[in-house]
Amino acid sequence: MKKRIHLFILLLTLLSCSKNSSPLSQALEMAADNRQELQNVLDLYSKNSSDSLRYKAAEFLIENMPGHNSEKKINGFNSAFDSISNYPMNDYRKAVFRKILDSVSKETDTNKAKLLPDINTINSKYLINNINLAFNAWNKIPKQKRASFDDFCNFILPYKNSDEPISENSRKELALKYSWVPKLLNEGKSLRYVVDSITREFDFQIIIEIRTFYPQTLSINEVEKSRFGLCDDGVNYFVNVFRSLGIISARDMTPHWGNHPALGHSWLYVKYGNEEYSTDVVGNIDLKKEYIGESLPKVMRKTYSLQQNYIYAPNLKDVTSTYVPTVKINIDKLFSTSSTKPVLCVFDVNDQWKAISFGQNHDNNFTFNDVGINVLYMAASLENNTVIPINYPFFIDSSKKIHFFKPDKSTYNSSILLRKCGLSSPKNRRIIDWIKNLNQGVFQGSDTKDFKNAITLYNISNFNSTHIQTVKVKSVKKFKYVRFYSNKKETYLSLLAFYNVDGENLDGEVVKINNRKFKWENGAFDNDPLSFSGGKDFSLGLHFLKPQLIGSIAFQVRNDNNHINTGEKYELFYWQKGWKTLGKQTAKDTTLYYNTPKNSLLWLKNYSTGKEEHIFYIDKKHKQRWLGFDNY
Repeated sequence: MKKRIHLFILLLTLLSCSKNSSPLSQALEMAADNRQELQNVLDLYSKNSSDSLRYKAAEFLIENMPGHNSEKKINGFNSAFDSISNYPMNDYRKAVFRKILDSVSKETDTNKAKLLPDINTINSKYLINNINLAFNAWNKIPKQKRASFDDFCNFILPYKNSDEPISENSRKELALKYSWVPKLLNEGKSLRYVVDSITREFDFQIIIEIRTFYPQTLSINEVEKSRFGLCDDGVNYFVNVFRSLGIISARDMTPHWGNHPALGHSWLYVKYGNEEYSTDVVGNIDLKKEYIGESLPKVMRKTYSLQQNYIYAPNLKDVTSTYVPTVKINIDKLFSTSSTKPVLCVFDVNDQWKAISFGQNHDNNFTFNDVGINVLYMAASLENNTVIPINYPFFIDSSKKIHFFKPDKSTYNSSILLRKCGLSSPKNRRIIDWIKNLNQGVFQGSDTKDFKNAITLYNISNFNSTHIQTVKVKSVKKFKYVRFYSNKKETYLSLLAFYNVDGENLDGEVVKINNRKFKWENGAFDNDPLSFSGGKDFSLGLHFLKPQLIGSIAFQVRNDNNHINTGEKYELFYWQKGWKTLGKQTAKDTTLYYNTPKNSLLWLKNYSTGKEEHIFYIDKKHKQRWLGFDNY
């Protein structure tokens, strides 16, 4: 990220020195020793009037090229991608690739990764080939579905999507591989059907920690071989796929969720005629429906051209209003500031407040346009890269009303705290399904492995908790086999333990059916609250050497471990021109008790484990209410 910032500052400096020259002249000047390569492209398309549109396209690419970079590939990893490309597409593949990358990274100097400015490295042959292939694909699209020239330039013509290393023949190879797509579209198949067909067949999977092994953006060829990477890697691949076919495609992203401790997200946007579709690279989900009610402060679309009056980065266009309801806000300068650089921030567990948009400065207030609702914000000024608040944090609710959190220290409320982060939101309600699906699950004992004549030890019902549950068993019969059975539902357990009547943990051989493959072998038995076992119509249990009398069973649903855990150390803060402590506690139970100022914004830190924390307030019923999350 620092490299990108330095390169962008250099770009602005160089451009400011040539204010009177055209963007094309400035770009050619910046090309330095590579100028002739770019000039060759312009010269080729200036010879014939029939190439006038291609000349404009070449001009567009070159004059907007400053600021675009490609990562230089790190030598040594080719063998890793070649190896995984030959490995079967099965449940073990991800774990195998992790081991391969880990092994190679220990023998490779990964510090050699660096950004290369495209303006200084792109050659004429590559650029000409890219332009010709882009035009060929674009012209094959039926006229009524064909993108405008402006959209063509930004979302079809570009030779790559981000900072991925250049793959010389990727446009040609992708167009050939997916040559069946235009036929489906011409037959009347919906855009969503086609996009979902491609992503489903490709089966891209996320490896969150991949950059720790391989610290650079994956090339198109590397994604093709591995089918793994970060969301950005998958988006880059599929954007290039659709552009190779003459179809508008882009990376849409949010710099930071309004309800995530630290992360943003990126996804795929595709447009064909009047059809639009936004989806994740790992799931066939219509995100414009999925994100209804979500806490989305800003959504940006990656463009090739530099955006005038950009609000976050020069190659990002604000498209927030196409995803969620938005509002224009004016925030008074309640606190004094000498800065004239308005920024809108959201909570971040690492930086406290993270700027996600620039605004406009006025005498008495800051203005921010197209701001997403259902988000908690803080308006601030930017002084020497430091965020300085100008007013209290505020929440914009679903009716677009603004509520400021100015604590009233004359009134304190008795508050019960159950969690350090919200449980779910529209984009991630799986955890609620995990809890609900455990109901109707059953614990059984049997003398045989097939459980044909199983005895019910306990039926799960009215279950609604992420904590460990321990239940007594009334049966006086001894069993050689015991298990949990999901009763055909998709369920997951992070803990399963069987105890004898004296409370001693019983060991045995693990027996399981329909247990999905994870990076851990038997997550429900490893004492890690974040690992788990499970699947659809799943059963998990133990085979004892000799029959055992079961006294009790302990179990815990797959969870985020963000509830209050006994013995862990916590500290509660409220916001008053900064975070002020309300004291530390070691949890004696699964709840914490605090006195909190009325109308205060609160942050519960856990010093024992975990990094997922978010802000909340206490309602009139003295309950935690999460901002931007579902509340139950």
